Amino acid sequence: MATFDAAAASRVRDAAAEILARYHVPGISIGVVEGNELVFSEGFGLADIESGEPMQPERRQRIASITKTMVGLCAMALVDEGKLSLDGRVVELLPEVTFHGPAEGMTVRHLLSHTSGIGEAPTRERLADAANPDRAAVNTPGDFSTLYPNGIVVEVEPGSKWAYCNNGYGLLGEIIVRAEDASLQEVMQRRIWGPLGMTSTDILDQNDERITTCYHRPPNEDNRFQLERAGVVVKDEPTVDGHNIRGKFTADFNQGMRAAGGVQSTVPDMGKYASALLRGGARIVRAETFEAMTASHRGDDGRMVSWGLSIARTPLRVSGERPAAWRTLLGHGGAYFGGWNSHLDVLPEANIGIVQHLNIMMDEPAPVFRRIVRAVLGIEDAPYAEGSTDPGLLAAAPGMYELPMPGPLTNFRPQTRIGRVNVERDGDALVLRSRWGKWKEGVRLTPCDPDDPGFFAIQLPDADPAYVAFDRTPDGRVTGLRLDELATMHRRPDA
Repeated sequence: MATFDAAAASRVRDAAAEILARYHVPGISIGVVEGNELVFSEGFGLADIESGEPMQPERRQRIASITKTMVGLCAMALVDEGKLSLDGRVVELLPEVTFHGPAEGMTVRHLLSHTSGIGEAPTRERLADAANPDRAAVNTPGDFSTLYPNGIVVEVEPGSKWAYCNNGYGLLGEIIVRAEDASLQEVMQRRIWGPLGMTSTDILDQNDERITTCYHRPPNEDNRFQLERAGVVVKDEPTVDGHNIRGKFTADFNQGMRAAGGVQSTVPDMGKYASALLRGGARIVRAETFEAMTASHRGDDGRMVSWGLSIARTPLRVSGERPAAWRTLLGHGGAYFGGWNSHLDVLPEANIGIVQHLNIMMDEPAPVFRRIVRAVLGIEDAPYAEGSTDPGLLAAAPGMYELPMPGPLTNFRPQTRIGRVNVERDGDALVLRSRWGKWKEGVRLTPCDPDDPGFFAIQLPDADPAYVAFDRTPDGRVTGLRLDELATMHRRPDA
């Protein structure tokens, strides 16, 4: 992968133009860092559709869950200084919080790695609020002391299951605030933004005249059905251009939950942050601490998404069809109802960092973000050639697969996006059919690793492949399957 040059800049501009035309996004700002230098910073499309105001990298963006990487760095800086321990027990650090379930062994490490046993909402009664796209209709408490009046359900034993957890970061943010005896804004300013010279970044969650206008799309058929089934009123809103619905800024994060996604920033500021990550967390944490953060703490298959401590590890297939052709992007995405989508990726081996800000919340932003990443790096992803499926799997794999229970809270995201999965035999191939989402009409599983007949790609137009791995016993019996984002499903014994 070559140095970012004029040809790379041209590729990025072409990719951005393609994205605007194909996906009808209002605007996108892109920043590319090489080492310590922001070598590319441009906006494309519109920051405000109605006025025709052009998108600019200096415009503010709600970066949502990318915030978690900053919170993670602050926590690890405290670990460096001996003020916090990864093995610190949450029930001792936050003694006034009522936990329902096996919370005694929950540690700071579990919060950082999304393995705390807490799910999408603190209780089942608050699941509808967590999923409601109309944030103005959600009651937002004032501060941490009022955030969990009915406690928090710990659905599974901490460490036993991965489940993306905003409330875990709400707890982590409060732990940091107490350890530092300062607000999260003060902590981040002193530990990250000040040292890095980030002058247009904060976690105050206030409207700002520099923030881009946000847009969204009508809910898709699946989302509408699920929301209405949960009692959420889905509004029919007019588009402003035939595609996009104007959103509005809602101060959704109370003081206790801003650690989950309350930061606003700009492409130039986030370029400085990406540069610090490329330098191993320089000026924030020790190099060996950052190395520990970016190591896999959940997921051991380099061909599939895994997680470190607040940092996602996303595989990128560069060429060929074998595991040796994979690289690992470090970073995080951020999606905000209303909405905004952002992504931060760093690839240390190429000394490249990539910042992307979209002023729209999309159901599937990954094809957009991956298109830009590949343009920056100058790499293509040739489709996998059709191969023959292992005869043993053709016989053993068909059946119904379901997420492990208990799970209303910890299964919420994969349950509502994918749901149960049925694998069928179609001649000499396997076909996967999901309850919800883009696979519900059935997708062919393409064998893609000659050394592992149980590893398959799902190839859809305009997207990088998704991957499925079957779990088998030594005698060839299939017991489950694994999907990206650490979703593990068990095969129903009666299927």
